[in-house]
Amino acid sequence: MLTLLIAAPVAAALSAPAVQLESAAPEAEIALVRWRNRWAMEAEIGGKTRTFLLDTAGGLTLISADTARAAGCTPWGRLTGFQMMGARLDGPRCDGLTMRAGGLTLTPPVMGLIDMGKGNPNDAALDGMIALNLFEHRAVTIDFAAGKLTIESPNSLAKRTAGMRALPIRISREVSGLALAVLAGVPTKNGPLWMELDSGNGGTVLVSKPVAALVGMNPAAEGKQAADFAVVGDIRATTADAFTPDMTIDGNLGMPFLRNWVITLDLAQGRAWIGKPPVGPAAAAPLPANPDAGGQQPAKH
Repeated sequence: MLTLLIAAPVAAALSAPAVQLESAAPEAEIALVRWRNRWAMEAEIGGKTRTFLLDTAGGLTLISADTARAAGCTPWGRLTGFQMMGARLDGPRCDGLTMRAGGLTLTPPVMGLIDMGKGNPNDAALDGMIALNLFEHRAVTIDFAAGKLTIESPNSLAKRTAGMRALPIRISREVSGLALAVLAGVPTKNGPLWMELDSGNGGTVLVSKPVAALVGMNPAAEGKQAADFAVVGDIRATTADAFTPDMTIDGNLGMPFLRNWVITLDLAQGRAWIGKPPVGPAAAAPLPANPDAGGQQPAKH
C-alpha cells in the first residue's frame, strides 16, 4: 500500500538498482574439468592452451619449466614457502606473465615453478596449478557441483551474494605477501579456528592435533576418523575421511566440504559467502586405502 504514495519519478529511481542487478552479468565464466577427485581448468599461456590444477590453498600460481620457457620467462631469484605440514619449499620465480582464461587477461603478482609429476606421478600431464593469486583484486565464485568458476562483476557479485550466507574469512598472504589463500573461521567454545579452503585436497578434512578436540575429534587417533562440526550456522563439515595431523595451521577444509557448497570470495575486500549449489553434487568417491597426493592423507608425525 505504501508504494501507491510514492511519486512516479521517485518510484522509478528506487527500482532502478533492482533492475540493474537482475541484468547483471559476470566478467567471465570458466568451465572446470574433473581431475579425479579434484578439478582443473584451462588457461592460455605461452601461446598454448594448457591445463592446470585448481588449488585454492596453493597460494601461488605455479607453472612447469616448459611453460615458463614458452612464455618467455627466464626464472630467477628464490621464493620460499611452507606447506601446511611444515615442509619448506624453495623455487625460482617468473614476474609479469599473464594467462588468458574466460576471455580475460589475468596477471598474478608472481608465478613460481613446479614439476607436477614429481609431487604426484598421476598429475604429470598437468602444466602446473592455479591458485587464488591469479584472481588478485577480483571476486570469484566456485561451484564444484556445476563445474564452474565465475569471475564476478560488481553487480553480479551483489546479485549472487544476496541470497547467500556471510562466511567469516581471513586472507593469508605468505611468501613475502605474494601468495594468496583463504581461511574460514570455524567457531569453537575457545574462539575461532582458521581453516584453509583447499580444493587441492581432494579427499579429506584435516584438523590440527592441538585443536582437534574443540571440534569433537580425537587428537590421539593416527588413522582416519569421522568429522562433523559447524562451520557457520547450520552449515557443517561432515565426512568419514578426516585426520588430525600436527599442522602449522588450525585445519584444512578439502573437497569433502567444498563440493557441497557454492563459495564466493571477494579477494579485494576480504569477504566471503557460502550457499547451496543450484544442482547438488554427484556422489563422492570413497577415499582409497592408499590415497595419492590428491587424497591428501597426511603423513604420520
